[in-house]
Amino acid sequence: MLVVDDDMDIRDALQDALELEGYAVQLAADGLEALERLRSSEPRPQLILLDLMMPRMDGVAFREALRHERACSDIPVVVASADLDVRDTVDGMGVAAYLRKPLDLSALLSTVKQLCLPV
Repeated sequence: MLVVDDDMDIRDALQDALELEGYAVQLAADGLEALERLRSSEPRPQLILLDLMMPRMDGVAFREALRHERACSDIPVVVASADLDVRDTVDGMGVAAYLRKPLDLSALLSTVKQLCLPV
């Protein structure tokens, strides 16, 4: 799984929680770093947990760029955002699900379990 969020504390907390559930987790601070990781990592992640508001490349731009990456364009994306209009924002992005921040851990884990197998 690839967690893409510019908040280091959120990335670290998500990594800890997901690894406790048996998931292999990679981290990226923004969309550009996430694309670099996807292009250079094997095996590819089963799921991308994506923040929307980030510097350099936000979640919307990342998702659009991901659609053009043949090797990983089919990886399910779950958006996690504090944006009050997240439902409208993700409409048309082709994401598997979205969650509002602050994240409810049980809702996050339930969503992840539907889309991704522990390693």
